[in-house]
Amino acid sequence: MNNGKQNLFKLGAAYYPDYISKQKTLTRKVGSGKIEWLAEKERLQEDFKRMVQQGIHTIRMGEFSWATVEPTPGVWQPEVFLDALELAQQHKIEVIFCTPTATPPKWLIDAHPDILPITRTGQRIPFGSRRHYDFHHPVYQAESRRITELFAKTFGHHPAVSSWQTDNEFGCHNSVFLYTENAKKAFRLWLKKRYNGEIESLNDSWFTCFWSQHYRSFDEIELPFASWADQNPHLELDFRRFSNEALCSFQREQIEIIKKHSPQRPVTHNLMTLFTDLCPWQASEDLDFIGFDHYQMESEPHPTTSAWQFALMRSTKQKPFMVLEQQPLQVNWQPTNRRFSFDWLLLWGMQSAFQGANGMLYFSWQRMPGGCEQYHDGVVPHDVRIAQSQQEKLIIAKNKIFAEIGKTFGFGDCLPLAERDVLCIYNSESLWSHEITAQSVTYSTRKQIDHITQFCTRYGYGLWFAPTLAAAKDDLAQYKLIVLPGYAFELSDEEKTSLLNFRKKGGRVLSLPRTGYKQPNNKLSPMPSVFYAPEDFYLEDYGAMLDTEIETCELTDSSAGSNMLGQLWAEKIKLTSEAWNTEAVFSAKSIYAGSPAIIKRKETAHHGAHVHLATCPVPSKEGLGIIRKLLNLPYVAKAHATDLQLQTLRVGSRIFLAGVHFGYSDASIQLDPSKRVLNGLQMRLSRELSAEITPLSAGEQSLLQIPARSIVFAELGH
Repeated sequence: MNNGKQNLFKLGAAYYPDYISKQKTLTRKVGSGKIEWLAEKERLQEDFKRMVQQGIHTIRMGEFSWATVEPTPGVWQPEVFLDALELAQQHKIEVIFCTPTATPPKWLIDAHPDILPITRTGQRIPFGSRRHYDFHHPVYQAESRRITELFAKTFGHHPAVSSWQTDNEFGCHNSVFLYTENAKKAFRLWLKKRYNGEIESLNDSWFTCFWSQHYRSFDEIELPFASWADQNPHLELDFRRFSNEALCSFQREQIEIIKKHSPQRPVTHNLMTLFTDLCPWQASEDLDFIGFDHYQMESEPHPTTSAWQFALMRSTKQKPFMVLEQQPLQVNWQPTNRRFSFDWLLLWGMQSAFQGANGMLYFSWQRMPGGCEQYHDGVVPHDVRIAQSQQEKLIIAKNKIFAEIGKTFGFGDCLPLAERDVLCIYNSESLWSHEITAQSVTYSTRKQIDHITQFCTRYGYGLWFAPTLAAAKDDLAQYKLIVLPGYAFELSDEEKTSLLNFRKKGGRVLSLPRTGYKQPNNKLSPMPSVFYAPEDFYLEDYGAMLDTEIETCELTDSSAGSNMLGQLWAEKIKLTSEAWNTEAVFSAKSIYAGSPAIIKRKETAHHGAHVHLATCPVPSKEGLGIIRKLLNLPYVAKAHATDLQLQTLRVGSRIFLAGVHFGYSDASIQLDPSKRVLNGLQMRLSRELSAEITPLSAGEQSLLQIPARSIVFAELGH
């Protein structure tokens, strides 16, 4: 379905017809400008007229509606959604319909109170919020299947329904790890299967000799509740693996039912990456395309984190994804529900598009008059006297910008995807391993990924992810650089061979500290950080750094640049063969003074490079430049500001440069001398929130000037 407007990037919103009062609602009638009290159906009509007026393509609805459509067991009242679907069809708006299992109704909880989940501290989550269910519970599993089938049969054949979403935000509010009796029963069965029924195999793997934790049978194993000291880290890791598998099985049942009763409609889920509890690779395996809820709960927006999270979503299915919820400017859940300037919504939208999104749905269409999210922002404001909201102006401006990009460059229904320059390993089990035995409240692998992302966005490298080297072994040749950002586990012989062959063909490798420290069972490796041969080097010592502690890494060759600064973690490396060179050493003030801070694998003329950092680089233009030079990695363009993000895109032989400037001062882009602009656009919002679009002059210019808070998109040639 198509409303006839641009389709290069679909704009939409979460919509809640079930939240509209059945009594009359005060609203502004579209077109007339009059403020009137409208009945429910009239309000629905006005909403859809307003959506078309602003260029809305897609809406998402139904995820919290169980009690609306089934207020009493067996009493089915789907009319409000059927009315909304009819209006969507009339107005040529696509609908992503959701299963409602995130919020089981009160009558179901009253009938089966043990459906309510239990947290790590033993607290039972009460009714009255959301995600209040135990997906291990057989009754709830049956109820999930039943309501999913009813939804699929009732709504799934309507022509307005273009796709489906399962549940809502799996894992949000720490809801992956549950501590119920049903979870314990399922966990014991899972362990028995994993360890082939051999309890002594589990005892050995879990190192249960420590603190007298030996088990005689699988029936003795308990869940890792909060305790005086840490729980067994090997049990913790297996429990996370089990929980993710169980949640994915819960989702799979819904998908199979939807496919049966609503055929030809793809299924997605709105994944989140604010937390690490849910493995995106597992959660996405059964989905047709990826949906993503983009939120930042920081005092200041962090565009670097957004960039790699968008790239991760693109990587999970190796194709475009959709932002199913874009954070409004005011978010009810923040410690302080602060305001942001409205151009953030344009910048985030363009950033997501350049990283592989093909659409963005704002949360939400209406500002809620009641409920927990009444202070969330929305497209339609609380104050009915406002004829056109700021967000509506933004939607119109964004539609205009994408229409102009499509027209100027001849794109059809999607932008090109990012170049395959850099492959970074993002492995959930590795993240869990480091979190379980963290050793630092400051260190995290995700911070290392921030550093890698800043490296990529400075030089426009296309960043992609894979769960392991083994999973990507057939695709490695596509990339210029492989990054191991503190990947916890020992490399298998197959993975070592893959790295070696990749380098022999000219590929580069960058590894960061805390790589290869662990065995898969979460025990420490007796030979950590072995990339090729165990005789290359060993680690005399390693450990966390204070958040105020900075290491100076003094380069052995001053022509490579100034010194690099390190933070978060440090390793004391002892080289034991001539296979590696020392490129930098820790300064005299360091605990590891004089030991290698950066080492580089010696290569023949035709081989690529492997650079290993013994500390995490402090992000800076100088530090990123040092890493690039050591890797001898060419680039198409370079940003002269850390808050200017570049991305190269490719389709066939055509190459494009996209830039999003988040900074508040003008900046510039340095092109490779062999490249020139063939055609380009510069875009930004005016003070009135209309689109300002300026053509870039084609020619030989190598330095592009980029105004603050603006976007550039250009086709490059020789």
